[in-house]
Amino acid sequence: MTLDTLAIGLTYALVAGPCTLAVGLIGKATMNAIGRNPEATNQLRTMMILAISFADALAIIGLVLALIIKFLK
Repeated sequence: MTLDTLAIGLTYALVAGPCTLAVGLIGKATMNAIGRNPEATNQLRTMMILAISFADALAIIGLVLALIIKFLK
């Protein structure tokens, strides 16, 4: 394994790890809110999907950064 491969893996891992944690926390908070207020399920679901898409966008940016490091080196 070369250092380039390690750098690419660490670049993506350092971004994807917190993003997966954020998605889990978003889901947990949404389920807690639905449990407290079941009438607002549709609004909460919409906000949850929006928040998860923002968190996943950060993971995609990390993937693009890792690919840039790989192919432009």
